[in-house]
Amino acid sequence: MANKDILFLKIRSLLPSLNPALKKIALYILDNPQKIKLLRIKKLAGDCGVAEATVTRFVKTIGLNSFQELKINIAEITTGEIAEKEFVYDDVSKEDSIKNIIDKIIFINNKALQDTKKLINLKDIERAIAAIEKADKIDIYGAGGSFIAAENARIRFYRIGKRCAIYNDPNQQAVSASLLTHADTAIGISNSGRTISTINALKNAKENGVATICITNFDQTPITEYADIKLFTSTQDSTFFQESMISRVAQIIIIDILYAGLAVKNFSKSVKMIEKSAESLRDVLL
Repeated sequence: MANKDILFLKIRSLLPSLNPALKKIALYILDNPQKIKLLRIKKLAGDCGVAEATVTRFVKTIGLNSFQELKINIAEITTGEIAEKEFVYDDVSKEDSIKNIIDKIIFINNKALQDTKKLINLKDIERAIAAIEKADKIDIYGAGGSFIAAENARIRFYRIGKRCAIYNDPNQQAVSASLLTHADTAIGISNSGRTISTINALKNAKENGVATICITNFDQTPITEYADIKLFTSTQDSTFFQESMISRVAQIIIIDILYAGLAVKNFSKSVKMIEKSAESLRDVLL
C-alpha cells in the first residue's frame, strides 16, 4: 500500500464487503491499533476466533503482502503523535456541554473531509472531469441524503453550461438510464454503495455504453461493479449523525472538486456562464 496513512480508512471502507470472519479481524484492528503492532499472528487469530490462514487472507484483501507488513504499517502510523482524539471525539453524549458539542460536531465534519482527502486519487478525479466535460448530457442518481449531493451537482454543472438532470425516483432513474447514449455520462451517488435503484440505474447506463461514475463510502460494494470511475469518501456513523448527515458533506466536497476542475479547464467560458447566470438572479434578490 503506497500511502500508509490510509490503511485504517481502507479497512473501514471494506467492512460491508467482508465475510464475518474477515470482519472480526478488521474491527479488532480498528479498535486496537496500539495492540496490533505487538501481537503475533497466532494471538490475533485466537483473539478474533479465526484461523491463522484467515488473518493471512485478510492481509491480502487489504493489499498487503504479509502480517509483518501490516504490523510495520500500523506501528509507523501510531508511533509518535498518536491521534487519541480520533477515539475520543467520536460521538455526542448526554453529559456534553454546548462547547463540547460544538467541538465534536466541528471535529466529526473536519475529520470526514480530511479522511476523504486522503482517499482522493488524482487520476480518477481527472478521468471523471474528462467524462463530464465530453458529455452531451449528465444524469445523476441519488436517494435519501445522497440526493442532496446530486442536487448540488446539478446546480454546479448547469451553471457552467452542462446539460444536467437528477433523479431519485426508481422508475424515473430506470427510464433515464435507458435513454442515455455513449455521448452521455451517468453519476451514481450512494454512501452505502448498496442503494438498489441507484445501482440499477448505473448498471443500465453502463450497459448502454455510457461513461459511469460512482461516489461512495465503501469499496467493493455493488455500485462499484458498474462504475468506470470510482470516487470514495470516508465518513463514520455516530449515534446522532447517521451516514446521510455526515456523508453528504464529503459527497458535496467531491462534487465541488469535479466542478472546480471542469471550470478551470474551460476557464473563460465558465466565467462568462457564471457571470451570466448571476446577472439573471439580480432581479429576484432583494
